[in-house]
Amino acid sequence: MWRIYSVSLWLATSAALPLGFFQKKIKHYVTNRLGKHLIQSGIAFVNDPIWFHALSVGEVLSVVSLVKKWHAYYPKFPLFFTASTLTGHEIAVKQLKNTVEGIDYFPLDLPPVIERYLKRIRPRLVILTETDLWPNFLRILKERQIPCLLINARMSERSYRRYCLIKPWFSKIIRSLSFIGVQREEDALRFLSFGFPKNRLRVMGSLKFDIDLPPIDEQRINRQKKILGIDQTRPIWMAGSTHRGEDEITLRVHKALLRVFSSLCLIIAPRHPERFDEVTALSQRMGFVTSRRTRPTEAEPQVIILDTLGELADFYAVADFVFLGGSFVPVGGHNPLEAARWAKPVIFGPYMFNFSTIAQQMLEARAALQVKNERGLFQWARLLLENKDLAQFVGKQGRNLIACNQGVGERYLEIIKRTLSL
Repeated sequence: MWRIYSVSLWLATSAALPLGFFQKKIKHYVTNRLGKHLIQSGIAFVNDPIWFHALSVGEVLSVVSLVKKWHAYYPKFPLFFTASTLTGHEIAVKQLKNTVEGIDYFPLDLPPVIERYLKRIRPRLVILTETDLWPNFLRILKERQIPCLLINARMSERSYRRYCLIKPWFSKIIRSLSFIGVQREEDALRFLSFGFPKNRLRVMGSLKFDIDLPPIDEQRINRQKKILGIDQTRPIWMAGSTHRGEDEITLRVHKALLRVFSSLCLIIAPRHPERFDEVTALSQRMGFVTSRRTRPTEAEPQVIILDTLGELADFYAVADFVFLGGSFVPVGGHNPLEAARWAKPVIFGPYMFNFSTIAQQMLEARAALQVKNERGLFQWARLLLENKDLAQFVGKQGRNLIACNQGVGERYLEIIKRTLSL
């Protein structure tokens, strides 16, 4: 199985390289994960670092607070950070450039590439986040006797069914891990079903709750509205991290809402930067006065496209309520706590399987609203705009839920210290 996997990966990489001549994004992605950025950056460590890794934007944001907490306790302890995606890497640079000694792209799971990284970085400990498991990487770490922790781990029902198809091999892969910290009891049971030792697994809760709860500063919010070109008195709703198929829905709902709330403004933040132009053009075709964060219009906008990276979590503060993207299409949703920390009501669709526990907690606490379709989104959006007391109650419940579930990062710090015998 190892040979089939490695040969398949070599073939996929070989096929991707020629595509780089036509798509710069593919070339950038593949060459950097082959080690180009590592070599050009000249990253080297005097002392062996802890290597933190997160897949993409959501995973990077979930582990940032833990990395900063560790640095606060042990400022002289070297840290190295990697992300797999271009956007994840960009967010990591923005969030951690003053905290870690090096930031790079995670290597492709090819043994020569992994060996190159390990020779340069020489980590004393590797910490992976959530679901990013790479067979060759884990095998080589075990051979080199480098401990590896999987933190904030989760395993959806869909992933579980897939892993069951390769159960003997997957069981061997995860046994290379020194410790797994899972978000939920269901995750623990699924990992244990693959034979992972119970004494090396613990239900820790979700790191996503360990986020700052900033003060609700009306002056700051008004400054943000001014930046976006929105009058302070206008009602605003946001569609955050949208995927293809969801923008049309939110724009149709917005058109219907404008018949009732004529000054209403919609801010759409597409999940992927390559869709900024596409969503802008869609909004214009549907007849909206459309502005962009980076290219404001003189006319008062009805729709604003948030076409930047790393700003969405802060701009949630200006909204009266938030629709969470990735939940009307089978993507699995995105992190609803980023809006809830600003005491904003959150609406999401039926597909929240990547955040099922957090979504359920929010629903039980009456901190979020789940809808089945476009009509449901319109109905709840209208009610929240009409009933300010309801909106305030739902938003406050979300912020309180976060406050009551913090402390996961401190528990992980103890696990890391114990692993390093500190």
